[in-house]
Amino acid sequence: MKKLISFFLIILHSLVIGNWTLVIASEYTLAPNDKLDVRIINRKELDTSQSIAPDGTISIPLLGRVTASGQTLSAFNRQLILDFGKYIERPQVVVYLTPRPIYVIQHDLKKNTWEVKEARSIEEALAFTGGGTYKNVGTPMPIGVRGLQHGDIISVDVSEKPDFWETNWYKVLTGTAVAVGIYATLK
Repeated sequence: MKKLISFFLIILHSLVIGNWTLVIASEYTLAPNDKLDVRIINRKELDTSQSIAPDGTISIPLLGRVTASGQTLSAFNRQLILDFGKYIERPQVVVYLTPRPIYVIQHDLKKNTWEVKEARSIEEALAFTGGGTYKNVGTPMPIGVRGLQHGDIISVDVSEKPDFWETNWYKVLTGTAVAVGIYATLK
């Protein structure tokens, strides 16, 4: 018994204090604009591919409008199996997901231009930010506070505001030379 307790204490110590990190990821929640491919094995006529509508539903042959938004992918798959089970004996349903994109608005302060990029994954969106500070366009708080999610629209500054001297040094020197020349001519 002491060995068993010691074993659990060592594992707990490793997870909490050691180099290991225990991360429990939440399952993806479906939302409008997610693209779903619903396949019913051996029933090609019932297969469909479409995006979740703004009202959170999709139209599935035989079932009609079905609410998908707010459910996890596995819960939605279970719901479809139950719904199809009323019409088909032991249906085998497979749902494929293409998550909604993340839009990154890159503002180049030096050129004063904006470019919108569509990221298919969170990693790709973070790469588009270039390690800069980014904010969710819809909310005033920095996105890092709540985490980046599919469907977000974020804005990032990809350069620094130009320094006056850096962009106008030749104008300042030319103006000074002209002023000195005029002064010298008048004296």
